[in-house]
Amino acid sequence: MRRILLILTFLALASAPAQSEFKAGVKASKAQDYVGAAREYLVSAKDGHALSQYNLAILYQYGRGVKEDLQQAISWYRKAAAQDHPGARNNLGSLYRRGRGVTKDYKKAAEYFRLAAEENNIAKNNLAYLHRYGLGVKKSNSLAAKLYREASDNGHVKSTYDLGRLYEIGRGVKKDMKQAIELYRMAADSHYARAEYTVGLLYHEGKHVKKDYAEAERWYRISMTNLNGYSSSFYGMGILYRDGLGVDKNLTKAIRLMKKAANRGHEAAPYELGVAFENGLGVKVNQKLAMKWYRLADRRGYPPARRKVKARSRAK
Repeated sequence: MRRILLILTFLALASAPAQSEFKAGVKASKAQDYVGAAREYLVSAKDGHALSQYNLAILYQYGRGVKEDLQQAISWYRKAAAQDHPGARNNLGSLYRRGRGVTKDYKKAAEYFRLAAEENNIAKNNLAYLHRYGLGVKKSNSLAAKLYREASDNGHVKSTYDLGRLYEIGRGVKKDMKQAIELYRMAADSHYARAEYTVGLLYHEGKHVKKDYAEAERWYRISMTNLNGYSSSFYGMGILYRDGLGVDKNLTKAIRLMKKAANRGHEAAPYELGVAFENGLGVKVNQKLAMKWYRLADRRGYPPARRKVKARSRAK
């Protein structure tokens, strides 16, 4: 989040002449002095400076330098959006899409995304998502593909990946796995963690490429070290070590990787940990811990875990 804050702040600085308080806020943000940044932004935000209003809203949304307060964030986003700030419009759209601080409203989210999309690739990507699933707008995979392509052509890496997904499954475009893989590689080469994982998975499964566990391991490792690490990459690497695929079999490492995946929200990793504790695979048998991990996977919606929890509950 800190990195996002700084990126947004620098973009703001580059986009318009700034008042002295805004410049001071940017300087404080660079030094990670968010208390000082909030103080400076507030002065110029009250004077109607849209960039300061936007940056102040971000600080309130994520509790940086101020107490987290979604209502304050929304208030400042609205002020900046009224001055046509595309980032503020996009962020308001995201809040309406998720129902955070406001009543969930896909139509209103789409309105904000549409207003921001001409200048903001993230908003264009968000609008494409709504069209893909028909949320508050007419469902149209072809329009989603068009929006993803436009954002991708403008350098938005997530849109490059999302367009690849449409080519893989044949939604809005003719199914073309070769084109999908090309787009996944483009996104992976731009350090998009999910794409790095996906390329690794293709090699792991031998899906439309020659199976290559060494390449799978390489891409999983790259994805694992990208920012905080992509959860599925820890899971995939755990499977490689569990089964000795391209690496020496090491159940201890597999367990450690599965725990990292589980701690990052992966739905299947807790199930694998349950299996390990139930059967003593790399750990001592512990039925209590096994049930704990199965239940966590069940809460995350992993079907095999639900079946396991029901079966073990009936057996008691």
